[in-house]
Amino acid sequence: METPDSKNIDYQQGTVSAVDLHDAVRRETPLHPGERGTVGVSVLVISALILIFGGGHLFSTSNGFSSGIYTSSNYVPAPRPSVAGGAEDAEQAAWIDRWMSDGKKVYANCIACHQASGLGITGQFPPLVGSEWVDGGTKRLGAILLHGINGPFKVAGQSYNQLMPAWNTLSDDKIAQVVTYIRREFGSLPEGEDGVITTEMIKAARDEFSGQAGSYTEAQLLGIPADANLSGAKVDLQTGEPLP
Repeated sequence: METPDSKNIDYQQGTVSAVDLHDAVRRETPLHPGERGTVGVSVLVISALILIFGGGHLFSTSNGFSSGIYTSSNYVPAPRPSVAGGAEDAEQAAWIDRWMSDGKKVYANCIACHQASGLGITGQFPPLVGSEWVDGGTKRLGAILLHGINGPFKVAGQSYNQLMPAWNTLSDDKIAQVVTYIRREFGSLPEGEDGVITTEMIKAARDEFSGQAGSYTEAQLLGIPADANLSGAKVDLQTGEPLP
């Protein structure tokens, strides 16, 4: 249905000539092929001036896009912070701080189950805090890292029936670092015990436990004395060198 707005009232009432309409159409500037109109010369000139002056201003203020524009002539960068938190601390305990820092990075693989806090998830994944497997000797813990443990097993009186996979694809360094981090961060170490596990200790443990096929069971791990430690020399916490 037509509406008054859709009709040309003047044309239908005969007040506008069809010839006048056609003449008006012919006076319009025709479109070029491709239905594109012409661009005025003034538009092109203005656009060129914008590009010239804008580009010149950008180049003059960017210093050739050098990073020097972000620093002043008297800028002195602050010293890089040390792992231990200060030059004096780094000198006193550089090795152990680096060892713990690297161990924390490896522990990122364990966070999904044991959590960043080491408290685990109740009823699902065992805690490391208060765990007899962490607080006791290092030999059981080394065996678990190298070959894994298959449930059921108890941790701090709570039963778990999960499989912890072996991490023996990690290097001796990384296993030693993460075990050191776990014991020092989450464990209750016996008096006089520094909780440090060295690369040499893990290397020796690989040889000692090489006959183990598959994951350990709780019964097999309980066969290892609770206070048994991995063989290897203790090291100086400042230098990482073996103690005499």
